[in-house]
Amino acid sequence: MLGYRPNAWMKWSWTVITPLLCMACFIFSLVKYKPLTYNKVYEYPDWAIGLGWTLALTSMICIPMVVVIKILRSDGPLIERIKAVAAPIRGGASSRPADHRGLKELTYPLDPNGNKGLLKAPTHTIVETMM
Repeated sequence: MLGYRPNAWMKWSWTVITPLLCMACFIFSLVKYKPLTYNKVYEYPDWAIGLGWTLALTSMICIPMVVVIKILRSDGPLIERIKAVAAPIRGGASSRPADHRGLKELTYPLDPNGNKGLLKAPTHTIVETMM
């Protein structure tokens, strides 16, 4: 993903520290939750609070929902399915369509005229300078 292997601190941060901090913040907000009020007088009804939570969760539930769907659609034992879904692209699991998986980098420049890479060598060079 980055083009180089991250150091140990970044690995620990991405895999352990950040998820724990996010979960701790979410749990803390649930524990300290108070119903929303307007001008410290009017308390919103339960249906309005439920609607607000639903709207907030619709943007957050997408990623876990896709993970669960991919695990359910995979073949094999549960632990193998989880490993396959969590593996990088080289590991065999990919969210890309099947026709994109085997493509490699282009070894020839793209020709805007559609000559399938039979582009002639440039006849001149453009140099840009900044002052």
